[in-house]
Amino acid sequence: MGIFQCSYACKPFIAHNTMRIGFLLPTSFAVGSRGSGIVEQARRQAEALESLGHTVVRLNPWEWQDERQLDVLHFYLGGPSMAGVVEHRDPRKPGVLVFAPIIDSNQSFVAYRSAAALGALSTRFSTVPGILRRQALGSHVVVCRSSHEVQRVSRGLGIPFDKIAVVLNGCPPSAQASAATDDIRNRLQLPDEFVLHISAFTQERKNVLKLIEATQRLGYPLVIAGTAKPGDIMTEIERHARGNERLRILGFIDEPTKAALYSLCRVFCLPSIHEGTGLAALEAGAAGANVVITRNGGTRDYFLDHAEYVDPRSVQNIHDGIARAWHKPRGDGLREHIARRLSWLESGKSLEQVYLSHLEQKSRRTAGGLAPADGTEAEQRARFV
Repeated sequence: MGIFQCSYACKPFIAHNTMRIGFLLPTSFAVGSRGSGIVEQARRQAEALESLGHTVVRLNPWEWQDERQLDVLHFYLGGPSMAGVVEHRDPRKPGVLVFAPIIDSNQSFVAYRSAAALGALSTRFSTVPGILRRQALGSHVVVCRSSHEVQRVSRGLGIPFDKIAVVLNGCPPSAQASAATDDIRNRLQLPDEFVLHISAFTQERKNVLKLIEATQRLGYPLVIAGTAKPGDIMTEIERHARGNERLRILGFIDEPTKAALYSLCRVFCLPSIHEGTGLAALEAGAAGANVVITRNGGTRDYFLDHAEYVDPRSVQNIHDGIARAWHKPRGDGLREHIARRLSWLESGKSLEQVYLSHLEQKSRRTAGGLAPADGTEAEQRARFV
């Protein structure tokens, strides 16, 4: 089967198979970045599952939830911020435990696997990969966003392939250009054509300083929007922007403004050190923009041959990718691909099939009096180390 499908035979969905699903995110997200891609993924997938007739409970520590009333407990990110979800769970509880690890790392598989192995030796050796490994082993299924993340979980954490499923993220329908779009262009005094970047742009991973250097060499106007924090990167961005008509820093923008920017830009560029998906680039592509995106991470599973891929470590490579995209006409290839294959509803349907398949597997094993399929933690540790 291809990357867009479950990696095992999925039970067809029928109307009476409605589920009660708990979604769990780290509580620190309540005061984190307003533009979190992880929160956006969870929110959109929850809405898609609800549109399919399921009940999704947004779990929070202020309201106790009896897990026995859940068919599925799906937790995101993992690591130290989600410690206890697996370790303190009673394995006799009836539902299935689903883990979406969200691993954004370019660390070599050897180094990552070594850190996971160290953490597997004893809880006294606490490493993030070691914690992720224990959480993956304690879950019924690990849901990855891309084939790259599958390799990170399998080769880096030592998790068997048959315990992993791929569910691609999605993209909301693109808002149509309207009279408000021109009003926003005029209000923000935007150039007729520009390169756009939207992200938590002061994160080092987003690589904005190299993007600025590349566009300044080309002489193309660059508009940057999103969330920012004070620090060295913001200071350097402000230095570049001072008195520079070809660089606009908008900061946080609302949804109508974001939709207008996607419609107006000639090129959207996301040259991050690593991207699991590139949700903002998908949204820009859905609006018809030409996309330049990092080659690192899971981006090829989403953009196929509809984007320019760049080496984020090379300003020259980013420069060349933007130049190629700039000189292409805005086309419908990426827009049609996203509309056909990458809606959030399709992402929700894929999750639904993963849940149903594992509920059925667990029911069969319970009815047959069989032991857990994955063996003991000691056996897993011995095979891994």
